[in-house]
Amino acid sequence: MAQPVLMVADNVRPPNGSDSRRGVAGDSGYEPGHSERQVTGWVATGPEGRWSATLAVAMTGDQSLLLTIEREGATAAGAPIAGEVSLVIPPGEVDAVVALLRGIVAHARSDGVIPRRPAR
Repeated sequence: MAQPVLMVADNVRPPNGSDSRRGVAGDSGYEPGHSERQVTGWVATGPEGRWSATLAVAMTGDQSLLLTIEREGATAAGAPIAGEVSLVIPPGEVDAVVALLRGIVAHARSDGVIPRRPAR
């Protein structure tokens, strides 16, 4: 017989009146997870490609940000496939990470490491 599924809305506390020991035999009981707030966005790179990102902030603890960046679509022949990258960023350092990314791209363009942006 199938065991009932325990649904937890905030992923921190078990629902009122629930028996947290119900479920897998030998289960040690309910263990809280982490509630979070998150936003997701993407930028198209062509008809079948895009970069997407999710920024999640835990509602408990130090509220560090988890930034996950993912690329979808075909890659160039021989290029390594790195589908997803995640960073944990302290809450006060988001602007520093954005400045770093903008700076490194500008530096790479000025040194000819990557092509300059075409004139608009």
